[in-house]
Amino acid sequence: MTPEEDRTARVLLIVGGGYHDFDMVRRELLGLLAEDERIRTTCTNDWRDIDALDQADMVIAYTTNVFPDDAGRAALRRFLDRGGKWLAIHGASAYIEFKGPEIDMGGIKLPGLTDTPDKQPEYMDLLGCRFVSHLAQQPIVVESVSDHPIVAGLPAFEVVDEPYIMELRGECEVLLTSRYTGEAPGYVEGPWLEDLPRPQALLHKHGKGEALFLAPGHSIGAYDLRPFISKLPPNPGPWYDETYREVIRRTIRWGTGLPATEAALTTA
Repeated sequence: MTPEEDRTARVLLIVGGGYHDFDMVRRELLGLLAEDERIRTTCTNDWRDIDALDQADMVIAYTTNVFPDDAGRAALRRFLDRGGKWLAIHGASAYIEFKGPEIDMGGIKLPGLTDTPDKQPEYMDLLGCRFVSHLAQQPIVVESVSDHPIVAGLPAFEVVDEPYIMELRGECEVLLTSRYTGEAPGYVEGPWLEDLPRPQALLHKHGKGEALFLAPGHSIGAYDLRPFISKLPPNPGPWYDETYREVIRRTIRWGTGLPATEAALTTA
């Protein structure tokens, strides 16, 4: 029988879509996964690899407007029912489309306001939340409000990100929050003027498994908003913030079920 410390875990990493620096995020997530040599990772850019999903212990999705079809949703439901763990980051909660006429956002010409109709309800129900809108990118302070191992003892940390407005679906445990109010430039839904705690990380149980949604995670490369703008200043968002990365590390341990290595225990 394999000793617990030598057990391996399979992770399916899904990174793809539009309007974000997917290459940078894929590289960073692979680096964090590679810190534990017991993790075997399969990479793809959509939900079509049903075999990999059926074999996975954990799924990590960093996507925008990328959703499973009927077969993929059934596989995702099976995965959660049997106890799989799903980390969905940032735009993985977002279905977006444009509602005309064309608008100019400081030199970025969009084919209309960004709308977020509820057109992927089964997926959002499995995740436990749905993206509705966001304020202009700005610094936000994120705080732990739970003693769950993913966030227990974490200090408050500041990241530059898109402050998300979320709709929760079903019972959820909120792990991280932030507070902000303001306009939602370019979005149909907004402004958001109530001073409320806004969920930044939340857990949703399904079957024997759980989905964790992490709202911070925006990133943009110089060419990632084509054809709307030719080039813009790159912004990696929170991906180089050490507390944010610690949240990802802890989530990987939660998702794979692997005991922390001695190195992880001494640096956490």
